[in-house]
Amino acid sequence: MNKTTQRQVFLDGEGDAWFQRNLLKSAEQVEHWKAREPLGGLLAEIPLAMGEEVSVLEVGCGQGLRLEHLRNEKGWRVAGIDPSESAVQSVRALGIQAHVATADLLPAASQSVDLLIYGFCLYLCDRSDLFQIAAEAHRVLKPSSWLAIVDFWSPHERSRQYQHKPNVYSYKHDIPAMFDWHPSYVVTDHRLRHHANRSYTDDPNEWVAATILRRCDCDSQQAHG
Repeated sequence: MNKTTQRQVFLDGEGDAWFQRNLLKSAEQVEHWKAREPLGGLLAEIPLAMGEEVSVLEVGCGQGLRLEHLRNEKGWRVAGIDPSESAVQSVRALGIQAHVATADLLPAASQSVDLLIYGFCLYLCDRSDLFQIAAEAHRVLKPSSWLAIVDFWSPHERSRQYQHKPNVYSYKHDIPAMFDWHPSYVVTDHRLRHHANRSYTDDPNEWVAATILRRCDCDSQQAHG
Protein backbone atom coordinates (compact mmCIF):
# COMPACT_ATOMS: atom_id res chain seq x y z
CA MET A 1 0.00 0.00 0.00
CA ASN A 2 1.35 3.42 -0.94
CA LYS A 3 1.90 5.83 1.91
CA THR A 4 -0.18 9.01 1.67
CA THR A 5 2.15 11.93 1.08
CA GLN A 6 2.24 14.84 3.49
CA ARG A 7 1.42 17.08 0.53
CA GLN A 8 -1.88 15.20 0.11
CA VAL A 9 -2.60 15.23 3.86
CA PHE A 10 -2.46 19.03 3.86
CA LEU A 11 -4.50 19.35 0.68
CA ASP A 12 -7.10 16.97 2.14
CA GLY A 13 -7.79 19.05 5.22
CA GLU A 14 -4.78 19.49 7.48
CA GLY A 15 -3.99 22.73 5.64
CA ASP A 16 -7.38 24.11 6.71
CA ALA A 17 -6.83 22.83 10.26
CA TRP A 18 -3.40 24.52 10.39
CA PHE A 19 -4.94 27.74 9.13
CA GLN A 20 -7.66 27.75 11.80
CA ARG A 21 -5.16 27.04 14.59
CA ASN A 22 -2.93 29.91 13.52
CA LEU A 23 -5.55 32.44 12.40
CA LEU A 24 -5.04 35.89 13.93
CA LYS A 25 -8.51 37.16 14.78
CA SER A 26 -7.94 40.48 16.55
CA ALA A 27 -6.12 43.68 15.70
CA GLU A 28 -3.96 43.14 18.77
CA GLN A 29 -2.86 39.71 17.52
CA VAL A 30 -2.04 41.15 14.10
CA GLU A 31 0.04 43.95 15.60
CA HIS A 32 1.89 41.44 17.77
CA TRP A 33 2.67 39.34 14.68
CA LYS A 34 3.94 42.40 12.79
CA ALA A 35 6.22 43.33 15.69
CA ARG A 36 7.97 39.95 15.70
CA GLU A 37 7.68 39.02 11.99
CA PRO A 38 11.22 37.75 11.19
CA LEU A 39 11.20 38.72 7.50
CA GLY A 40 9.69 42.19 7.93
CA GLY A 41 12.82 44.30 8.05
CA LEU A 42 14.75 42.09 5.64
CA LEU A 43 12.12 42.36 2.91
CA ALA A 44 12.05 46.14 3.32
CA GLU A 45 15.80 46.25 2.57
CA ILE A 46 15.64 44.31 -0.71
CA PRO A 47 16.57 46.77 -3.50
CA LEU A 48 13.50 46.38 -5.67
CA ALA A 49 11.65 49.33 -7.17
CA MET A 50 8.30 50.47 -5.88
CA GLY A 51 5.28 49.65 -8.00
CA GLU A 52 3.36 46.89 -9.74
CA GLU A 53 6.18 45.98 -12.11
CA VAL A 54 7.64 43.95 -9.22
CA SER A 55 6.05 40.50 -8.97
CA VAL A 56 5.90 38.69 -5.62
CA LEU A 57 4.72 35.14 -4.92
CA GLU A 58 4.42 33.75 -1.39
CA VAL A 59 4.30 29.99 -0.81
CA GLY A 60 2.41 29.24 2.40
CA CYS A 61 0.70 32.63 2.44
CA GLY A 62 -1.69 31.88 5.32
CA GLN A 63 -4.17 34.71 5.82
CA GLY A 64 -2.11 37.05 3.62
CA LEU A 65 -0.79 39.53 6.19
CA ARG A 66 2.72 39.65 4.70
CA LEU A 67 1.41 40.03 1.16
CA GLU A 68 -1.04 42.74 2.19
CA HIS A 69 1.76 44.68 3.87
CA LEU A 70 4.05 44.45 0.84
CA ARG A 71 1.26 45.54 -1.50
CA ASN A 72 0.35 48.52 0.69
CA GLU A 73 3.91 49.61 1.53
CA LYS A 74 5.69 48.87 -1.75
CA GLY A 75 2.90 48.80 -4.32
CA TRP A 76 4.17 45.41 -5.49
CA ARG A 77 1.98 43.00 -7.47
CA VAL A 78 1.53 40.19 -4.96
CA ALA A 79 0.02 36.70 -5.07
CA GLY A 80 0.01 33.68 -2.80
CA ILE A 81 -0.51 29.94 -2.68
CA ASP A 82 -1.48 27.69 0.20
CA PRO A 83 -2.78 24.11 0.54
CA SER A 84 -5.69 25.51 2.58
CA GLU A 85 -8.84 26.58 0.74
CA SER A 86 -9.78 28.64 3.82
CA ALA A 87 -6.46 30.51 3.64
CA VAL A 88 -6.92 31.17 -0.08
CA GLN A 89 -10.40 32.58 0.48
CA SER A 90 -9.06 34.80 3.26
CA VAL A 91 -6.35 36.17 0.99
CA ARG A 92 -8.76 36.75 -1.88
CA ALA A 93 -10.98 38.73 0.49
CA LEU A 94 -8.08 41.19 0.77
CA GLY A 95 -8.16 41.67 -3.00
CA ILE A 96 -5.03 39.57 -3.50
CA GLN A 97 -4.71 36.78 -6.05
CA ALA A 98 -4.35 33.37 -4.40
CA HIS A 99 -4.57 29.70 -5.37
CA VAL A 100 -4.71 26.32 -3.67
CA ALA A 101 -1.33 24.83 -4.53
CA THR A 102 1.88 23.50 -3.02
CA ALA A 103 5.58 24.30 -3.34
CA ASP A 104 6.34 21.48 -5.78
CA LEU A 105 4.05 22.86 -8.50
CA LEU A 106 3.87 26.65 -8.58
CA PRO A 107 1.09 28.30 -10.61
CA ALA A 108 3.40 30.90 -12.15
CA ALA A 109 5.01 31.34 -15.55
CA SER A 110 8.71 30.65 -15.99
CA GLN A 111 10.99 33.59 -15.10
CA SER A 112 8.06 35.74 -13.97
CA VAL A 113 8.77 36.35 -10.26
CA ASP A 114 11.02 39.04 -8.77
CA LEU A 115 10.63 37.90 -5.16
CA LEU A 116 9.65 34.39 -4.06
CA ILE A 117 8.81 33.92 -0.37
CA TYR A 118 8.50 30.69 1.58
CA GLY A 119 6.43 31.46 4.67
CA PHE A 120 6.96 28.74 7.27
CA CYS A 121 5.97 25.81 5.08
CA LEU A 122 9.04 23.86 3.95
CA TYR A 123 9.48 22.11 7.30
CA LEU A 124 6.35 20.07 6.54
CA CYS A 125 7.16 19.12 2.95
CA ASP A 126 7.91 15.54 1.89
CA ARG A 127 11.66 14.93 1.68
CA SER A 128 11.11 13.32 -1.71
CA ASP A 129 9.76 16.64 -3.05
CA LEU A 130 12.73 18.84 -2.13
CA PHE A 131 14.50 18.58 -5.50
CA GLN A 132 11.24 19.41 -7.29
CA ILE A 133 10.57 22.34 -4.92
CA ALA A 134 14.00 23.83 -5.62
CA ALA A 135 13.55 23.27 -9.36
CA GLU A 136 10.18 25.04 -9.32
CA ALA A 137 11.68 28.02 -7.49
CA HIS A 138 14.43 28.25 -10.09
CA ARG A 139 11.90 27.95 -12.91
CA VAL A 140 9.65 30.82 -11.79
CA LEU A 141 12.33 33.24 -10.56
CA LYS A 142 13.71 35.81 -12.99
CA PRO A 143 17.44 35.58 -13.84
CA SER A 144 18.01 38.52 -11.46
CA SER A 145 15.66 38.10 -8.51
CA TRP A 146 15.31 37.44 -4.79
CA LEU A 147 14.33 34.50 -2.58
CA ALA A 148 13.17 34.86 1.04
CA ILE A 149 12.70 32.01 3.51
CA VAL A 150 11.43 31.96 7.08
CA ASP A 151 11.32 28.51 8.67
CA PHE A 152 12.81 26.24 11.29
CA TRP A 153 16.55 25.82 10.79
CA SER A 154 19.17 23.29 11.83
CA PRO A 155 22.68 22.54 10.55
CA HIS A 156 21.73 18.86 10.60
CA GLU A 157 18.59 17.01 9.56
CA ARG A 158 16.14 16.57 12.44
CA SER A 159 12.67 15.11 12.35
CA ARG A 160 9.88 14.66 14.86
CA GLN A 161 6.29 13.48 14.91
CA TYR A 162 3.90 16.26 13.90
CA GLN A 163 1.72 16.72 16.97
CA HIS A 164 -1.52 17.44 15.12
CA LYS A 165 -1.68 14.43 12.79
CA PRO A 166 -0.46 10.81 13.00
CA ASN A 167 2.12 9.61 10.47
CA VAL A 168 3.09 13.18 9.58
CA TYR A 169 6.51 14.59 10.44
CA SER A 170 8.06 18.01 10.74
CA TYR A 171 11.65 18.46 9.61
CA LYS A 172 14.41 20.87 10.49
CA HIS A 173 17.43 21.26 8.23
CA ASP A 174 19.56 23.86 6.48
CA ILE A 175 16.83 24.98 4.08
CA PRO A 176 18.89 27.72 2.32
CA ALA A 177 21.34 24.96 1.31
CA MET A 178 18.62 23.73 -1.08
CA PHE A 179 19.55 26.75 -3.19
CA ASP A 180 22.95 28.23 -2.34
CA TRP A 181 24.89 25.18 -3.58
CA HIS A 182 24.00 26.54 -7.03
CA PRO A 183 26.44 29.18 -8.38
CA SER A 184 23.58 31.54 -9.25
CA TYR A 185 22.41 31.81 -5.62
CA VAL A 186 24.11 33.58 -2.75
CA VAL A 187 22.87 34.18 0.80
CA THR A 188 22.86 37.94 1.46
CA ASP A 189 21.32 37.77 4.95
CA HIS A 190 20.72 34.94 7.41
CA ARG A 191 19.48 35.54 10.94
CA LEU A 192 18.71 32.99 13.63
CA ARG A 193 16.03 33.77 16.18
CA HIS A 194 14.03 32.09 18.90
CA HIS A 195 10.87 30.48 17.57
CA ALA A 196 8.60 32.48 19.89
CA ASN A 197 10.24 35.92 19.79
CA ARG A 198 12.91 38.03 18.07
CA SER A 199 15.71 37.28 20.53
CA TYR A 200 18.59 34.87 19.94
CA THR A 201 18.73 31.51 21.70
CA ASP A 202 21.46 28.89 22.09
CA ASP A 203 18.82 26.15 22.05
CA PRO A 204 18.93 24.57 18.56
CA ASN A 205 15.45 23.12 19.04
CA GLU A 206 14.03 26.66 19.00
CA TRP A 207 15.96 28.08 16.05
CA VAL A 208 14.04 29.83 13.29
CA ALA A 209 15.96 31.42 10.42
CA ALA A 210 15.04 34.36 8.24
CA THR A 211 17.13 34.15 5.08
CA ILE A 212 17.45 36.29 1.96
CA LEU A 213 19.11 34.90 -1.17
CA ARG A 214 19.97 36.64 -4.39
CA ARG A 215 19.64 34.86 -7.71
CA CYS A 216 21.95 36.34 -10.32
CA ASP A 217 22.71 34.40 -13.49
CA CYS A 218 26.08 36.00 -14.21
CA ASP A 219 27.49 33.62 -16.86
CA SER A 220 27.34 36.32 -19.52
CA GLN A 221 29.48 38.60 -17.34
CA GLN A 222 32.34 36.13 -16.97
CA ALA A 223 35.51 36.59 -18.92
CA HIS A 224 36.19 34.00 -21.57
CA GLY A 225 39.75 32.96 -22.17
